[in-house]
Amino acid sequence: MKQDIDYFNGMSTEDLLNRFMEKLYSKTEFIQYNDPDDFFDPEQEYGNHITQCIAEERDFIRELIRSTSAKAGVILTEERIEEMVQQKREEINKRTGSAIEDYIEKVSVTYIDPVRECEQKFLLQRWLCRFWKFLKLLFTK
Repeated sequence: MKQDIDYFNGMSTEDLLNRFMEKLYSKTEFIQYNDPDDFFDPEQEYGNHITQCIAEERDFIRELIRSTSAKAGVILTEERIEEMVQQKREEINKRTGSAIEDYIEKVSVTYIDPVRECEQKFLLQRWLCRFWKFLKLLFTK
């Protein structure tokens, strides 16, 4: 009887792939703040987005299997559910091809350095720093 159940509630692998790609392309512009004390990773922001989309898709597939099996009155172990999720993700990955690489090429990232000059703790230091910047500006023009 287990073979007769459609655990994906009528959603084909192509439907799941389209859903994943729609979620992936929902965000193509990123702002990345660079902390000078941390290692700079130019792929951090969109890499996080890709990872989050994959995790959300896995959660969606997992929930789809759970709800469908519950409606059918079939009890599946967590191991079996994870096995089915992994199998479906592998099918989706086979159809994805170079779609993620294509997405990465279309992404735009704006890098921002959050450390501002002249933000010292003491007022006199801030004032001297700003004065020095002003003097440099006068002589560089």
